[in-house]
Amino acid sequence: MDRITQDYKNNQGDITVICDRVIEKMVNNPNFPDPPSALEDLQNILPEFRQALADAMSRDKHLVAVKNKKKENVLALLQELADYVTVTCKGDRTWMLSSGFDVNSENGSSNKQPPSIKKLEVEAKQPGVAITRIRHVTNAIAFVHQYTTEPPGVHTIWTSEGSSLGSYTFEGLHSDKRHWFRVVAIGYHGQRGYSPIVSWVIQ
Repeated sequence: MDRITQDYKNNQGDITVICDRVIEKMVNNPNFPDPPSALEDLQNILPEFRQALADAMSRDKHLVAVKNKKKENVLALLQELADYVTVTCKGDRTWMLSSGFDVNSENGSSNKQPPSIKKLEVEAKQPGVAITRIRHVTNAIAFVHQYTTEPPGVHTIWTSEGSSLGSYTFEGLHSDKRHWFRVVAIGYHGQRGYSPIVSWVIQ
């Protein structure tokens, strides 16, 4: 299977290198016409992170703490972008490499079965908020959490959020209105598995 590597997390120098490359490759890239706001946020915070790295070389505890906080924010933005690329590219190696991220191949993935989701849990205890959650899904490399406010059919338009996690929190939903939820598991070579659809009236 082809998937984005995250070796850069182990070396602060590598973080800035991968940031530069991802920004260069993804900005105005027709392969990624609708990137998340994390791309612009990364462009804005990267100079601050570079300065924080330089300042922290003095080993001043406060400056080291500032650097660590900036690093945490940068890694979170990179993860969001990696999730977006993974979901968008559906395992296509060439497409993934065009994002600037490094990609690893895992032998034997061609025989993997499509992902299967047997159960979807929906938690909606707060007004306008719903959490979708799936567990124990094998052969999945990413997930797309979805909802719609109309009874699902062939032509239903779903609101979708890509993630590397089996859970997602939707906010700003319409209160006192029924919503339908599902999760799509993206597997090896673009294989897909769909969860059962669960409906819920949001508080």
